[in-house]
Amino acid sequence: MVQLQLLLVFLTSLLFQGSEQAQYSPSNRIINGENAVPKQFPYQVYLEGRINYDWKTSCGGVIISNRTVLTAAHCISDSIDALKIYFGTVDITNIYETGQQRLIVKRKNIIVHPEYDPHELRNDIALIRLPAEILFDEYIQPAKLPDPDKLYDNEIGVASGWGISDNSWYATNNLQYLNVTIFPYEDCKPLVHKYKGFHASFYPTSNICLKPSQGITCNGDSGGPLAIRNEDGTNTIVGLTSFGLEDTCEPNMPDIFTRVSSFLQWIKENE
Repeated sequence: MVQLQLLLVFLTSLLFQGSEQAQYSPSNRIINGENAVPKQFPYQVYLEGRINYDWKTSCGGVIISNRTVLTAAHCISDSIDALKIYFGTVDITNIYETGQQRLIVKRKNIIVHPEYDPHELRNDIALIRLPAEILFDEYIQPAKLPDPDKLYDNEIGVASGWGISDNSWYATNNLQYLNVTIFPYEDCKPLVHKYKGFHASFYPTSNICLKPSQGITCNGDSGGPLAIRNEDGTNTIVGLTSFGLEDTCEPNMPDIFTRVSSFLQWIKENE
């Protein structure tokens, strides 16, 4: 009954309004990942953006409290008037999935970082204030925010999302994940310069990247989490999927994320 009441509250939270200065660009995917199972990533959410009365854009996001979700700024285009958020979800096509909840959020509840640069993807972060508190359970849980003084270099993390999962260029319905290694900033920066040329001048310490491997994120995963599993079973969000160095999402390339620890004060001021 509690879950049913929550679902009804969520579905009655319709709206449209507001406008943030942000440019939508294609989001990223999990290539060569594995299928997730229920309860494995309880902090992960799926986002659909409403544009001209049609639900069409898709990104990922991460729960950080019972009233707050983080995503990438480039997921929030100027034309989006509302977001539909899927919580506790593995199969986004299954409306009867156990543990799944959906919430529609007004544009006025979405805060894009004021210094977001859509051309260079600086400060690629946005915050969503929820109109109703999420009821946490085994399917829906928040991720912890990172230590502001820790770089997490060479630590093992996991990236997850519903983006394109193979060369067919079709997004997956089942949540995918990829175990990854966080690449030290000074090791990643030369590769960004190599592949991005003059664009690499924007690569700041507020980005975090993954060591090249056979797996990579691509279209559909943007805004999704890069998380560290803690010894006590909780998860710490250290990055949000931002961009890749190649539009074709080729493996063996570094993958670039927004470093969440660089925005802790901004998050505190706006959640």
